[in-house]
Amino acid sequence: MAKKLPLHKRLPLLLWPPNLIGYVRVVTQLLAMFDPNPASSYAVWMVTLSLALDYFDGPCARRMNMCSQFGDLLDHYTDHATMLWLVYVTASSGSWGRANLAISTFHNGVAFVYMSIYGHYFKHTKKGNFWTRTIEANNYWNFASILYCANCILLPLIKLSFAGTYEKQPNAVTTPLIDLTDMLGAVVTFSYSVAVWL
Repeated sequence: MAKKLPLHKRLPLLLWPPNLIGYVRVVTQLLAMFDPNPASSYAVWMVTLSLALDYFDGPCARRMNMCSQFGDLLDHYTDHATMLWLVYVTASSGSWGRANLAISTFHNGVAFVYMSIYGHYFKHTKKGNFWTRTIEANNYWNFASILYCANCILLPLIKLSFAGTYEKQPNAVTTPLIDLTDMLGAVVTFSYSVAVWL
């Protein structure tokens, strides 16, 4: 009796379950992006679902022996498009908001160019330097990484949620503490963007 081939040998790469999760992430992110009101409950839930699914595609790929360059790039391009959109829709119209948006655009542009040149995300490189190792250390549980994630994901989600609940514009929702945390996160984000090339 012939031995049954493993699932990753029977399915085409594009239909591997981790990649299907990636497609759902893309669709839910696009649904959020095309909602005319980025602070609507629907848009916030769609982007949150996209971000939540990010915690499943990688472990699923590793568990099912379905890790691939395609899946890795799908995951990280989606991550960076999501982060850029979140900062874009929540950046204030003042000088700090414009600076934060410029830094986010720079960072995500660097990520897109880096991935297109090297075929993988920053953290998958064998070398690295102080900043890249600091950001990627301990699976994002260190101060620099927390600031990076706060700047790109957490604070924009909080702003969207607050704006939707209190019927305000997302770019008008802020506090001095949010601005300070955002500023520190932007400095880390900018340092990370430059460091990957060193």
